[in-house]
Amino acid sequence: MEAARKERFSRLDQSESCGRPMSSEEIVAELFKYHAPNEFTIPKYAAINQAAKNFAEIVLANCPGGADRTRAIEAIRAARMLANAAIALNGLSLY
Repeated sequence: MEAARKERFSRLDQSESCGRPMSSEEIVAELFKYHAPNEFTIPKYAAINQAAKNFAEIVLANCPGGADRTRAIEAIRAARMLANAAIALNGLSLY
């Protein structure tokens, strides 16, 4: 139970630790801070990365070469990066 509590990172957790909600400036600072992988995030990153690689390989094997295939693979890479950012930030955002 304590491990799950430590894994959680949200605006609510921040307000609990400092007694108030995070300001927009504090959120931006957290958004641009380096978030080192840890025992909870490493398997999640690995799952996202493997799924993205599998999808990219399927696109590569089944789509003819050209701009659309290149853009599809770029979109998969972008989705992978955003998914990994979501893991690192554990849902923290300005919205």
